[in-house]
Amino acid sequence: MVVHRSPGAPAAVLREVCAGAEEEGVPTELVDVPDQPEDAVGLAHAAALDSPLEVGVGVDAAGAVAVHHGKLPAHRPATTTGPDAGPRDWRRTGRTAARIVKGLPLG
Repeated sequence: MVVHRSPGAPAAVLREVCAGAEEEGVPTELVDVPDQPEDAVGLAHAAALDSPLEVGVGVDAAGAVAVHHGKLPAHRPATTTGPDAGPRDWRRTGRTAARIVKGLPLG
């Protein structure tokens, strides 16, 4: 699963998102994207289009996180987490992305 991060994306957010995905057995590939959209939704959509699994995560400089699927419209991510979220939310977002990859229920 591809994770696009903008410059300045908080390391703690990235760590928890990746840990959540890895808990589900889905590896992550972190990609720095200084020339991509700066918002989490745009980053996630671009990551989904770059991912052979068609699922991408975007983390912006403010710490917002979005999960996207390549078949969804660009402005309609599967889920988002705001910049005021905490470690449990970030990890859950990573797990959600991984469960989409695996075709498992999100609950």
